[in-house]
Amino acid sequence: MKINSIETGRAQPTAVVLNMFYTGLGIARSLGAKRIPVVGLTSDRRIYGNLTRFAKVVLCPDSRTEPEALAAFLTRLGRELPRRGVIFPTRDDDLVFLDHFRRELEPYFTMVAPETKALEICLNKWKTHLAAGEAGVPAPRAWLIEGADDAGRVAAEATYPCIVKPLAAHHWRKAGNWALVGERKAIRVNSAQELLIEYNAVLRADHRVLVQEMIPGGDDTLAVAACYVDRQSRWAGGFNIQKLVQIPEGTGTGCIVQSTDRQELFEPTARLLQHIRFTGIAEVEYKWDETVRGYKLIEINPRPWDQHRLGAAAGADLIYMAYCDHAGLPVPQPGKAVARQKWIADDAFLTAVLRMFWRRDPRLSTLLRQARGKRVFAIWSARDPMPFVAYLLRGSLPAVWRAGISRLASIRKRLRWHKGFPDQKGVGVWEKP
Repeated sequence: MKINSIETGRAQPTAVVLNMFYTGLGIARSLGAKRIPVVGLTSDRRIYGNLTRFAKVVLCPDSRTEPEALAAFLTRLGRELPRRGVIFPTRDDDLVFLDHFRRELEPYFTMVAPETKALEICLNKWKTHLAAGEAGVPAPRAWLIEGADDAGRVAAEATYPCIVKPLAAHHWRKAGNWALVGERKAIRVNSAQELLIEYNAVLRADHRVLVQEMIPGGDDTLAVAACYVDRQSRWAGGFNIQKLVQIPEGTGTGCIVQSTDRQELFEPTARLLQHIRFTGIAEVEYKWDETVRGYKLIEINPRPWDQHRLGAAAGADLIYMAYCDHAGLPVPQPGKAVARQKWIADDAFLTAVLRMFWRRDPRLSTLLRQARGKRVFAIWSARDPMPFVAYLLRGSLPAVWRAGISRLASIRKRLRWHKGFPDQKGVGVWEKP
């Protein structure tokens, strides 16, 4: 593994990106376009981001399943770099990994990640809830379940509908836990009985869960204060985004989001992050509560996230700010925002369009209308097309083919030809059994 060649003649430290999914691919494009040397680390040979032209992509162990092996890998990589690198996590598992091996890796890398205490508060949703209360930031009511005894008490106290969430999101995605929780990042429950049923279902994955009051309103009432807080815990810049479409609706991941103006969220966000002594990139999510005519805190995401590329259009390129701060360069001041821009998860969007088309879902026209306007995509880029080509060849086209065959087989099974019952023109008719 010879990395030195990519830095020859360049003064900038290397940016190292953990994983080449949406977030990592976006980081590579943001920094690589500025001629900053980028090393993208991947544990999956088939990921679309591996083909980006903006990074040297290297196969490595996974932070989720092989943390010790990845630590040894990064130590070897760090020794080969001519100067201390800047490392970007892209998942909660990466944050946990970097925090655990902080002492071993710090001689070779500076980490765009908060210190241990702040990280624990952000990754533990109950601690986030408590910190919000201490900082005077409005948040939905919440209850902590740590065992069967708590479950009965909370079921009786909670208001319905409510949301069941993992105490630490990355824990539900470990090993077989994702299947045990039904591949759901959050679960809506409508009654005490349903809460107990769902708790018993996820108990095999984790005995600790957070139950959170559900704020009425659609996905478009979700807003984000995204920001970079420098290594002295000072606010360096931020921007706002609004979710337009989540998949699945209500408790899913953003599929279409847009930059917007919700600067009233900056003050409570800065107050909360200062309270916990946070440093790094944060995506702080809020939801509008019509009953109190104000926003309430939902969660803190303490790292780069999928839609960070909207920052450049909004005048606050958080990735570049973080890189400059950690590389010892002047941190650029926030610039003027340009016209409102949308970010689209093109793989999820295409899947949703095809599914709605097959089902003749009347909401398809609304989805297509929401995607209009100035856009940046998670995978597609005219300047860097190969990741999207890889996605089409390895993921999308085979999936569409399988779905089409399955759909035709389903239609054939459900319908049958009755020659003995002709229609008015004397021709047999299709009829459901």
